[in-house]
Amino acid sequence: MYKISKLSNNNIYDCIKFYNFKLDCIKNKGYFIIMCGRNSIFSPQNKIKKALKVDVWKNEEDYQPAYNVAPTQNSLVLVDNNKRIIHSMRWGFGFDSNRRPIFNARAETLDTKPTFKDLINKNRCIVISDGFYEWKRQDNHKIPYFIFHEQGKILPMAGLCKWDMNQKGEKKLVFTIITKEARPSLQHIHHREPVILSNQSMDRWIDVLNYDNDPQPLLYDNLNDIKCHQVSSFVNKTSNNTQECIAKAN
Repeated sequence: MYKISKLSNNNIYDCIKFYNFKLDCIKNKGYFIIMCGRNSIFSPQNKIKKALKVDVWKNEEDYQPAYNVAPTQNSLVLVDNNKRIIHSMRWGFGFDSNRRPIFNARAETLDTKPTFKDLINKNRCIVISDGFYEWKRQDNHKIPYFIFHEQGKILPMAGLCKWDMNQKGEKKLVFTIITKEARPSLQHIHHREPVILSNQSMDRWIDVLNYDNDPQPLLYDNLNDIKCHQVSSFVNKTSNNTQECIAKAN
């Protein structure tokens, strides 16, 4: 996330060119915040339900594979209230208010930040992913990479969720993804990565009703066998949402 100079233009949904690709812009107290995080979820429904032991999938009939999920868009999130339930939630806290939108939460400071410390014991969730994108800075460009499990497993990302209210007074479910220092194999791309939980830690992280221990150590028990490959600039445009996004660059 980057902050750039104050702009007089009041059109808050302009797109600008930055490092040769388009990024969505959101007004924040006279500034614009640029988001670079992207996610994907395209596995068949049966695979998702089996891998995550899903009991209920709200509005499952609306599911469509999504190869290029950007902040402010909806994505699949798993919660557990005696049953494991998949919801479609909007990515980002506070997007529809005058507050700074929050798309990620740092694992290192969850218990000290007012926004998160009251959520970590009650509002834990799993953001469902087949892989995510990160951009490697090289000279004056950013080169996109797709990061995924080498055996094609679902990536259970640690997240926090809550009800948020938009400017019309309507409530909606929103989520943020927890990040930590990148593992050595990914540090050549970026210094941060989403927390991708091991199966055991995922079960404990999502079990907010029965797991009474400090949940933060779970954030460092991560799924292994993560690999990556470079993809084309096709993914840079958020409206592109096909398999071409994840295809290995020539």
